[in-house]
Amino acid sequence: MSPYLTFGLAMCLVLILALAGTSYLAVYFNRKAKDDLEASLSPLARMIEGTVDLDEATISGKYLGHLTEAKVSTLPGGMGRVFLLSLVDGAGGSDWTWTLTRSKEPGLPPTGEFEAEVEGIAEAANQHFESLTRDPAMSETWFRVAYAPDAGTISLTKPMQNRRDIPGVETFARLLDDVYGIAAANRSVQGPEVLTSRTD
Repeated sequence: MSPYLTFGLAMCLVLILALAGTSYLAVYFNRKAKDDLEASLSPLARMIEGTVDLDEATISGKYLGHLTEAKVSTLPGGMGRVFLLSLVDGAGGSDWTWTLTRSKEPGLPPTGEFEAEVEGIAEAANQHFESLTRDPAMSETWFRVAYAPDAGTISLTKPMQNRRDIPGVETFARLLDDVYGIAAANRSVQGPEVLTSRTD
């Protein structure tokens, strides 16, 4: 047999083995990532008597009677992963967004700002904004709380340092409590009965 042919066959065999090995590793790491995701999300799903959707990296259930969802998502433009927690409480009224930004200068306090503000929300929800600000699990450079009246949701967006940076059970319980408290504060300011009384 020609040495060139032998060499060619050997290279083909090496290529086939390399492709097979790459495929195996891809399947293995994909399965490992899903196993890790399930291990992180399942305890959180049980807290809201919900279910886990591994394909969408989402849990859905109820917290104190409110439809609740949490998921691993990606910021627009692929600018990083976030953990997004949302609770349905359709109070009506106007939308608002509050963003906490931590200073890059050591010792300087963080800044909480409204991109869209509704009168009274800052005061009504201050206890829970402060709680989130002090929470050691919320130490990233920023996080955001927003209300969307069309969807009827209060949502908390928390940056993730890596794909495993999903809140543990104790942290998730605190976040649920604060998001629920902010929803109640929002309703107290611009719920249907409040808006009706203002127009009387």
